[in-house]
Amino acid sequence: MPIQIADAHRHTNYAKRQTGLLFNLPAPDPERLQLPEGISLCMIVKNEERFLEACLESVKDVVDEINIIDTGSTDRTIEIAQKYGAKIDYREWCNDFSWARNESLSMATRRWTLVLDGDEELERESVEMLRSLRSTPAGLAAVYINIVNLVDDSAGAGTMSHRLIRLFPTTPELRYGGVIHEALARPNGEEFPAVLSPITILHKGYTVELLASREKDARNRPLLERAYEEHGDDLFSMFNFGNSEISCGNTERGIEILERMLAQAIVPKLYFPIAYLMIAQAYCEKLGQLDLALEKIEEAATKFSNDAGIIFTKGQILMKMQRLDEAREMFERALEMREMMALSVMTDEEIFEWKIYYAIAGLYEREENFDKAIEYMDKALANKPRSFHLHRTRANFLERTGRLHDAELAYRHMSEFEPQRGKVELVNFFLRRQRYQQVLAVVENEIDIGLNGDVIAQLNITAAQALMESNAGDPLPFLESALRHSPGNGFALSLTERLLTQRGDIAGLARLHEQELLAPCVRPGDFARRSFRLLAINQNEDAGFAADQGLLLDPDNAELRFNSALASLRLGDEVRATHDFGRVEAKAPEVFAKANQLRAGLMLKNGDLPGAVSAVERSLSGPGLTAEAVLKCARAFRDAGARAESRTILEKHVAVDLSIALELAADMLQAGDVAGAGRIASASLA
Repeated sequence: MPIQIADAHRHTNYAKRQTGLLFNLPAPDPERLQLPEGISLCMIVKNEERFLEACLESVKDVVDEINIIDTGSTDRTIEIAQKYGAKIDYREWCNDFSWARNESLSMATRRWTLVLDGDEELERESVEMLRSLRSTPAGLAAVYINIVNLVDDSAGAGTMSHRLIRLFPTTPELRYGGVIHEALARPNGEEFPAVLSPITILHKGYTVELLASREKDARNRPLLERAYEEHGDDLFSMFNFGNSEISCGNTERGIEILERMLAQAIVPKLYFPIAYLMIAQAYCEKLGQLDLALEKIEEAATKFSNDAGIIFTKGQILMKMQRLDEAREMFERALEMREMMALSVMTDEEIFEWKIYYAIAGLYEREENFDKAIEYMDKALANKPRSFHLHRTRANFLERTGRLHDAELAYRHMSEFEPQRGKVELVNFFLRRQRYQQVLAVVENEIDIGLNGDVIAQLNITAAQALMESNAGDPLPFLESALRHSPGNGFALSLTERLLTQRGDIAGLARLHEQELLAPCVRPGDFARRSFRLLAINQNEDAGFAADQGLLLDPDNAELRFNSALASLRLGDEVRATHDFGRVEAKAPEVFAKANQLRAGLMLKNGDLPGAVSAVERSLSGPGLTAEAVLKCARAFRDAGARAESRTILEKHVAVDLSIALELAADMLQAGDVAGAGRIASASLA
């Protein structure tokens, strides 16, 4: 008789769709020998003390045994595992994830096997569902589980998801293959069935902090390269190594490998849409080649027309190209595709939960329609009510539209449900509103309530800014406190340098500059400050390295991109410098203008007049345009013999300042156009 769904979720919508065994698993051969009822948890671990307790706590009432292969832990991992009654075997790591996985599988004795990593945990709502599987008869069919990856990148994105087979019958007929990104398979290569389930695992391993501390890309790359070299014609090995190369900064090679994989495939694989996304995003985010990114994503859309991830990414690229109406059309189209994507194991379900709403809100923000932007942020928050990033963005929209009371309530709410980051946002709101006493009150009253060192540093920085702007006290003690808690904090270092310079404290500046080069860099701003200081003392190679490390955390950071390009220029790599100056984002107007002026100069030097003109137009298109910038660009063209281009620049910006008009008139007079010079001079003086 088929096993029915447990009472705890019998009346859910999911339960009502069941027609047989749990999750619609196919009935096994009645002659098949069934192991004892239960679930065996199988894990490989090394130094997982940070998250292992939460992992095991989440499944302690679900699994019947815990089997662990430890490959060399030196922290409290073993102690934590023993607390939960785990069976532990020890193996020396041999650079092969499948081998280690299979060693753990060989320890399993119960009917079903569940595989988790140490930085994962079972979602609370999935406990009863998973427990119901304990007595379900097992054949060879496996179960896809939804993996929700918690992400804390520079943009603050909350989550992304995909599905993997993590639950399957305990049998030697199923084993892992591949030294890394291992996949479950039958030893003879035959396929086996797998069904979808709503069981969800939360994965914490994609935060910036963890990626930096584990150096995950550096660790994995040799294994991926080994798999690629040993199985050069294997599409999955090419897929994994191509992605790794892009992640490690070897963007062009990664694109080339993925393109070759796509070209030689006869039958499309499940992961091919992801390969197209990786290529398009590499062109867009890493190389700044938006036309090529759009070309690649449109190629993907012709082959996988019903893939919501591809349509959504096309919208993101169009948005970056300022083609806002087309971007909105793509986002709305992707939103309508949710049901048809329900059976796709590679779909990021978070697209439908919040990412599309967030993207549409961004479109309205660019159009300065903040009421509509807030409306779509509310839709995103309805599905992700605990997302700090979404709350912060909504509060920012409220502030920018002048709804200051609502904005303050939003910032206060953030400081209550997530004090570590929320307090910083709240005091910065007070600082922007010039409410200096409230800044100091928050910092002085709440700085010792268990906040971490980085948050304490940020609060001290804001207090120092309040004192500097209000001239109501000495900000230096607050800055010194910030640097004690976060020695490499780029913003604290820059403010301290400014203050010591104003005071003429030469000895203090020398100490600051010496000590900061020994401090660890954690945030993108820390790397920006470090690369700036190294450029100032002509340590250009180290400066470039520091900037590139920061760009791994924040690829769109204008200051880091500029510092990387400037280091390349000083080291004689004009090709890379020209390319990277062109990738500086416009959101930092001064850096953007300077980058494009330098890019134009390099292009002029190398005879690329159209490219130089385009770079100058970009440099003069942003806010805060000055007559000095216009004159500098025009004179650079004139000195290079491009008088027509020089005059075009002056004519286009003649209304900015009288000095530009006079320069244009002098240029026309020198060219013999007396009447034109007189007309310009008269109009300007009038």
